[in-house]
Amino acid sequence: MSSYKVLAKSNGTSLKEHTEDSLKVLNHLLFINNELLENWGKFNGIDAVGLFKSLRTSTFFHDFGKGALKWQNESLKEEPHLPPHAPYSGYFLSQNEKDIFALLTCISHHSLLTESSFERIEYPDTFNEHYLNHLTNDYGYDISFDLSWKTYFENLKRFKRKSQHPKIRKKWSGTINTKFKAQYCLLLSYLTISDGIASKIEEENINIDENLKKWFPSPTNIYNQISEVEGEKQFTEIQRKVLNNFCSPDISDLVKPLRIEAPCGEGKTLAALLVAKELLKENIINKVIFTLPTQVTTNNMVQEFEEEYGIPNKWIGVYHSEVMSFLLETDDKEGESDFSISSQKFWNLIYSKQFNISTIDHLLLSLVNGFKFAPRAFGNILNSFIVIDELHYYDSHTIGMLECLCEVLRHLKIPHLIMSATMPIQIKQKFDKDYVKIQSSGKDNLGNEKSPFVFEFHDTSLCDNEIFSEEFLEILDNSNDINVGIIVNTVPNSKKIFVELKERYPERQILLYNSQFMRKDRPKKEKILRLFGKVIFENLDDEEMEFSINHGFDPNLPFIFIGTQVAEISLNISFDLILSDLAPLDSLIQRGGRLHRTMSFFNSDECKCPQCVRFNKKHTYKFHVFDTGEFCYPYHTKKDDNEFMKEVIDNTRIQISENTNFNFETGIKMMDKVYQNEEMFSEFNSDISFWNAYKEDLIFGKKPTRNEEEGGQLRVRTRNIEVSSYDVLPQQFEYNDYCIQAEDFIKKICQTSRFLKKDGNLNFEGINEISKYMIKVSSKLYFSFKLKSIELKDQRFIKVIDAEYTFEKGLITFESQETIF
Repeated sequence: MSSYKVLAKSNGTSLKEHTEDSLKVLNHLLFINNELLENWGKFNGIDAVGLFKSLRTSTFFHDFGKGALKWQNESLKEEPHLPPHAPYSGYFLSQNEKDIFALLTCISHHSLLTESSFERIEYPDTFNEHYLNHLTNDYGYDISFDLSWKTYFENLKRFKRKSQHPKIRKKWSGTINTKFKAQYCLLLSYLTISDGIASKIEEENINIDENLKKWFPSPTNIYNQISEVEGEKQFTEIQRKVLNNFCSPDISDLVKPLRIEAPCGEGKTLAALLVAKELLKENIINKVIFTLPTQVTTNNMVQEFEEEYGIPNKWIGVYHSEVMSFLLETDDKEGESDFSISSQKFWNLIYSKQFNISTIDHLLLSLVNGFKFAPRAFGNILNSFIVIDELHYYDSHTIGMLECLCEVLRHLKIPHLIMSATMPIQIKQKFDKDYVKIQSSGKDNLGNEKSPFVFEFHDTSLCDNEIFSEEFLEILDNSNDINVGIIVNTVPNSKKIFVELKERYPERQILLYNSQFMRKDRPKKEKILRLFGKVIFENLDDEEMEFSINHGFDPNLPFIFIGTQVAEISLNISFDLILSDLAPLDSLIQRGGRLHRTMSFFNSDECKCPQCVRFNKKHTYKFHVFDTGEFCYPYHTKKDDNEFMKEVIDNTRIQISENTNFNFETGIKMMDKVYQNEEMFSEFNSDISFWNAYKEDLIFGKKPTRNEEEGGQLRVRTRNIEVSSYDVLPQQFEYNDYCIQAEDFIKKICQTSRFLKKDGNLNFEGINEISKYMIKVSSKLYFSFKLKSIELKDQRFIKVIDAEYTFEKGLITFESQETIF
């Protein structure tokens, strides 16, 4: 075989060319992150010079396995069946580098190392020895073909078996431990990025130097971009406290974890970005990872990063189980993306962007073999600043998982921040000893204690079996000139209230929003709500007004919002009045964060904010809480095995009755009295839930069975999700401004060329087009309603529910035109 015919890529790129391109990318990454990696090495007792040497060696040899005659012959076929070149490459690397980390990085740059690795691998045959010898000699390396391939693979298997022994594989001690995994994953992330970017440059024949600077800015360049992230905002107390924390001359103090406790609207997101800015300035991080509880909050944060903080869209990566749908719908708004949708998804998956936003689940799954590329994600986490927001939202199981996560972050000196407006004392204690604690005083910049609303408790139910509280209706009768938020605990109740109020107040603007709307409509409803909040403080532009009017709303006029728990974390709006079901106190406080948001006084006479000057008479901002009876669905139900949530609900009743004038300091005391039960986390077993899997997956662990996009809890259970939901397509709905039946809709999609693969099956864009019109319904509704199935060509089935759907109401029965509850 002639040396020039040794290929690395099917496009004709030679092994030498690809090796040199990969090294060029790596050298750029090492140059811009040199100080950062030296700092990381100091924090973790790891020699940075050794890291650089291992990286260059593993990158040089990573594709040497392609020199096998069988690989070369297969690569020229139209439908090749390529042998696994990465394990073959390790044969040559091991002769030049005895560092186990370089070897593991090289042999796993295309696959996940699991307990079954190397078990059925086929030994390679003839290699182009002349070509490989010539290439290694040029770079000062030396290779031999004397060692038998059987011996080489037996050595790998022997190391695998040894590394799996419980006495060897431990969290912190032992030979195979957390720092072992960290060093391996860090090398893997750098090698795979170098390999992937080199391939892209070769395939597209583009300038390597120009694009590397654009795609991979240095920490200093990122810092310069966000150096004025605060804009013209006046710093709040919590933001000033955060900045004061970075006055220490000792760089090791800067990686200490933070815990922020501050009321809604005090600017915790900006506070987190100010921390990131300082860490970038000191070359401690090159990425930020924001984690949030839901897909909705994750998607909204992307928009907030762009519009409010000026972070370039190309620097923002988002990942959750519906990320492909999100990327398709927001693709290349400004025509600036250099990467395909599938490539963007992959880079987002492994946290490779400068600003990454994901659900907390994905971060947890990155610490174990939660998905094929989890080690690469773990490698990127090592040089990131991690923000865990909305801590109050999670159940006791997820809090326990977060405690394990933060133990790993602290051990590896990964800077992180936990923040929430409401933290029970039992949760604070889990994130207390090693944390810098920053707590708001609850005062505004003028020294006034913030008391934005008052509680008023009603011992009647807001809605009980379609019988509405007279107090509830009387309040609404007297509130026709203000913006009202109605927040209830269940989707059926939100629908019942909507139907009743539309009939009772036909002239009033009423918006219903819950989890039972089509995915295509949820962003529209969220935008309408944002515009109602924005118009209080500034004029809307023509596009914004046109959007609202086209959807039946005028933001300049009062409106009523009816929604569920989605209002606790995803609405940037400030109501004049809130009426709510009883819920745990932390949920109520979050709902209250949407009432006279960020302001200091609970009546308009004392407060002169833009929201208050709208009133021509004194207005008191009231948070009306209505009892829910013996149970409080979904928090306290008949199925509860213990009395813990009953105690929480009972204590909440007492606290909001006794403490009507709400302020932040009072809220902390109320929370501690509500969550007094020391058994709050008694059912969480950290070894069973997390550590056993974590230790197994330090290296050569389990193989994941499903990815997040297939809806699995995967390697570890990240949340206690006991209520099942099902995706259904309504029988009748609006499509492209016309009413359409489900069968005709599916037929239309399946006959549209841009939605099809070459074999006639739906491509992802086609599947996404269908999923945009589907709705999640509870198991109760799913099994109580008439359903039918539509079979697609690839044997997928679409479940159709016998109901109509509208943007205004959601699902409606055909016979009575009544909203489905």
